[in-house]
Amino acid sequence: MSIGFGRSATHDLSRVGLVLLPSSAGRQWLVRSVLLVGAFSAGAGVGYTFRGELPPVVLQPLAAPRLELASLQQQLEQTRAALRLADAHGDGLEQQIDALNHRLRESTDQLTFFRKAREGRHP
Repeated sequence: MSIGFGRSATHDLSRVGLVLLPSSAGRQWLVRSVLLVGAFSAGAGVGYTFRGELPPVVLQPLAAPRLELASLQQQLEQTRAALRLADAHGDGLEQQIDALNHRLRESTDQLTFFRKAREGRHP
């Protein structure tokens, strides 16, 4: 089927029943009213902005906690002392662990020696 060009093409296309979206009077009314309300509210907002009738935005400063510098320094020193104490305690625990590991190796060596000695006596 050949459509052709110019006026005959327009005439042929206009006879085709092409429906992109079924029309609904209720939906069209709703869409139009939403668009109308949006346009009015945008216009009102722009109008108030240009007139300067909107109240200026005032940011309230955050209330900073009022702690004295001396008390903060005292807390810092206490925290540092506690950290040094914890480090010293950790070093002592590491030394104890090393000593226990050494004793464990010695005990394991003795146990191995006794097992080999027992196997040597009793075949």
